[in-house]
Order: sequence, then structure tokens, then C-alpha cells
Amino acid sequence: MKVYQLNFEGDLTYLYELSETPIIQKLREELKGEAMMNNNHLKSNFALNPSNLEKSNIAKYSIINNITKKIIEEIDFNDRTFINRLDSEDKVKESEEFLPLVNSIKDSGLLNPIYLLEKGHNKYLIVSGWRRSLALKTILEENPNKIWQKQAVVFREGTPVDLLEKVSIDENTKRKDLSILELSYKFNKLSEEDKVPMDDILKIFGIAKSQFYAIKKAIDFNPVIKEILEEIGPVKADYLDKILLELIKNNKDKKYHTEEEDLVLSYKDKTRDELKEILRDLKESNKEENKKIKELKTFEVKRTPKKTTITIKQKLSDEEYKKIQEFITSITKK
Repeated sequence: MKVYQLNFEGDLTYLYELSETPIIQKLREELKGEAMMNNNHLKSNFALNPSNLEKSNIAKYSIINNITKKIIEEIDFNDRTFINRLDSEDKVKESEEFLPLVNSIKDSGLLNPIYLLEKGHNKYLIVSGWRRSLALKTILEENPNKIWQKQAVVFREGTPVDLLEKVSIDENTKRKDLSILELSYKFNKLSEEDKVPMDDILKIFGIAKSQFYAIKKAIDFNPVIKEILEEIGPVKADYLDKILLELIKNNKDKKYHTEEEDLVLSYKDKTRDELKEILRDLKESNKEENKKIKELKTFEVKRTPKKTTITIKQKLSDEEYKKIQEFITSITKK
């Protein structure tokens, strides 16, 4: 997509070409306009028709800046409010994908902008472009005078959080697929912290309700299940996690559950229906076991800060009753 600047005389000047992102395509479809920007306050890297410009909150709340060493140094990389990734800065830099990204930017330039939010006191936080920003930081350490023209979309303070979330989600989910765990983290954050309605989340990510629930639970899966999550998907992982929980119920006294974990991992190639059946059988077995244990218990003790209640689940003879009464009297004497 070609981006132009509209000056006060009404002349268009070609600035640069920008790769289309899904959110740009969406806005293009909605507004059906051409890419235009005003020198002072109508700057946008989205396809907008000037007559419909007020319809774009992105144009309303953002400006476009050059990327320099100074602007990168003013980014608070520790503020991950809008970062949907679970990997740390060190982990990103150690990944196999990072060096090729750095070399690609060196050789071909920055094909897609970074999205920042003014934080106050000349600081920014990243809305979108976590890996790209880290790559730029690395390049600028080698070449501090490097400048990328008009490649930082900067949202002003006071930009609505829902707009920032939409940009963050769209960019991060389309540019490089989020892992299931990262999506799980995002779903929990959107629904519980940001109070975004579930129907809105389903629309944003284009998923069904059952997928939403399966992915949302993934963040709480047993660590051994998380390790195979990407391989088997959230639905099968959910079954395996439930199976493991049922197996552990039978061995609560064990400090480690290696045998149960190994058994569950051996189930990973089974179908959903097979896993569903295994889970059902385990639940029935545990239910029967709990029933037997309950029947074996002849008494029950309940303690609260103010009192202790003893329930004896059988009929006592007069002699037995007398002995218990004497015992209780002896231990409760002050």
C-alpha cells in the first residue's frame, strides 16, 4: 500500500510503501478510501478517505514518527501491558528466528512498523512489534545513527484501551501465530482483567465458544501437558489434563507422580473419543472408590475455631457410649 502526505495546498506527495496488515485491510474494506495523510494532524498509515477520516480512531489518536536510537531508548521494554508473548527479551534474542529477523531488517529495511503508546516522561510502551523492536534495538547498538523513516506509529496518551488491544491482537496474531499458551494468557487477560465480553473475543479471534474455553484453560494445565500442547492441540490436552488429575486423586500421598504422568503421555496419540472414554472410566472408578472409603469411615471429626464436632456413624451400646462420654469429659476438663 502506498502512503502519501497531503499538504495544505492539497497536493499529494508519495512518502513510502507499507505492507498491508489485516487491520489495514479491514479498515480499507470499512472505509473504502485511499491512503492520505495531513502534515500536522491527519497522519495515518491506514487506507482512509479524507471525508471519512474521523471514522478512524487510529488516525485520531496516532502520529507517525521516524525510528531512531533515541525513540528506541525511550521504550520501556519491561512494560508488557499489550505484549501477548510469554517469552522474555533474552529468550527472544536466543531464539533461532531472531538473528534472521535482524539480518532481514538490515538487508531489506523494516517492512512493517512498530506500534507504540506514549507513557509520559518521554517514555513509550510497545503496543505491537515486540520482536521487531528488539531487533531494532540490536541493530542500533551496532549502528546508532541508523534511522527508519516513518515507521513508528505512536498512539497518544489517552488512547482508548480497547483500540490498543485490537491493534495488539490483530498484529500479534496475524504477523506470527501466537502459541496456545500465549492465546490462553491473552484470553484470560481480556475476559478477566479487561472485562471484554466473550462474544467480542470470539469475533476478534474468529473461533468457536468451545475452542475459547479449551484454550482459556490451557494456562492452568499440568506442566507435562503444556509441553505437548502445541503438538496435540487444546481439546485433547484438556482431556489429558483431566485424566492426569483423576489418576493423581488415587495417589494423593505420593510426592511425585512420574508414573501417572508417563501413563498420560502414552495416551497422547489416542483419539478424542478414546480419551473421553478413559476419562469416564476413571471418574466412575474414583467415584466407587470414594464411596467405599466413605462407607469404611465409622466416624467424622469437624473442627472450627469455636468448636469440634464428632459424628459417629454407627449405633453404640450403652457401655460404648459411657466410655466415649468419659473420654470426652476427661480431655475437655479445664
